[in-house]
Amino acid sequence: MIASPHSVPTTPVPAPGVLRLTVLVAAITFGWLAFAVLRFGGLLWDAPVLEFWHRHAMPGLDNAAVLLTIIGNTWPMVGLGVLVFLGLLWRRQGRAAALFFLSVGGSMLLTQVIKPLVARPRPALWASIRPEHTFSFPSGHAMDTAAIAAALVLLVWGRRGRGWVWGLMPLFALAVGWARMYLGVHNPSDVLAGWAAAVAWVAAVHWVALRRPRQ
Repeated sequence: MIASPHSVPTTPVPAPGVLRLTVLVAAITFGWLAFAVLRFGGLLWDAPVLEFWHRHAMPGLDNAAVLLTIIGNTWPMVGLGVLVFLGLLWRRQGRAAALFFLSVGGSMLLTQVIKPLVARPRPALWASIRPEHTFSFPSGHAMDTAAIAAALVLLVWGRRGRGWVWGLMPLFALAVGWARMYLGVHNPSDVLAGWAAAVAWVAAVHWVALRRPRQ
């Protein structure tokens, strides 16, 4: 069968079962962390992990953590998301642009909804070199960067040259999460919850899209 010159190529995506399992595992992980925070105030190893990094603090790591925090902040991530979104529109990939927008934008909005509902204060084990004063759970930095990473990984799924995205973006999200713990402004449970919530949301958006027939 010869494709129409006006047809849009279909981008390969994970199987619905894989997306469904990802949503389930990530959502359960987030739920477990949220329960631990609301019921017990967090995980037993929240403070020990933070204290470990604080004991091993050094100027080079200080600078790296601050830089990662600045790059992984909400507005730089919004800027990156807008660039990707506009690039997809320019390439006339409307469906991919819509999925990317719902994935990243929805995750960022979800962060702002969850934070006041849980209302967890920031850890205060020492005076951070870059303090924060908003609610702590989940980590917005972790959630935003994980959403961008997951959305980009799914965007290039099955495409040639995807290796750098698959390697770089998850590593970036992991590094930003580490930076938030190193600076003492987020507990490990905050960071893990941000990663889990973002992955659950992005996978859910793509799973629902697969279940809906194309127009």
